[in-house]
Amino acid sequence: MPKIYAAKFSDGTHWLGDNWPDCEKLVMGKQGVKYKSFIKMEDAKAWITGKKVVKKGLRIYIDGSFMPTSEYAGWSWIAVENGVQIACEFGKTPHPALSRNIDGELHAAWKAMEFLAKHKRKGTICYDYQGVESWAIGDWKANSAVSIIYMNRIAEIKEWASFERVAGHSGDEWNDKADELAKGALKAPLVEKKTIEKKTAEKKKKKS
Repeated sequence: MPKIYAAKFSDGTHWLGDNWPDCEKLVMGKQGVKYKSFIKMEDAKAWITGKKVVKKGLRIYIDGSFMPTSEYAGWSWIAVENGVQIACEFGKTPHPALSRNIDGELHAAWKAMEFLAKHKRKGTICYDYQGVESWAIGDWKANSAVSIIYMNRIAEIKEWASFERVAGHSGDEWNDKADELAKGALKAPLVEKKTIEKKTAEKKKKKS
């Protein structure tokens, strides 16, 4: 699927297209121009207009992270229903990472599917690493240790999930939040992070 490129210019005009060389000619060396790539046209148009797109249904955004200072990978998932966060989970992989951030991506996908299976809910796993879907649906053959572990874990629960790719670091609100949680999991103990999450939720309740 070709990417969609969007550009906004300082004079208020904009450009949309699926050809990067065309976009590059318009934006390189220009002052005040902003540009991004998207997977879907609706997301590109929403960015151009500044309108937030609320996607219907249960969607679980996942991400993984790795830092050279840690031998483990960070992971996270955020469950969003009709634009509202209903649950999230994050942490470090229980064993040292075999393939850097890929361990975190696949661990997050597995935990997200566990959530769907536990609640007997069909949902869409929104990912930015292609292996999450391609191994799950059989497009890629599982040869590496990390992919074999992933396939064994999801064998009986993948039926609850459908998949959708989200471009990483493209400004998607929930993908960015999942990225932050996965990175944060590597920087602090999980217990501390959960406490911070709980206190934040309690403060919101008091304000409301």
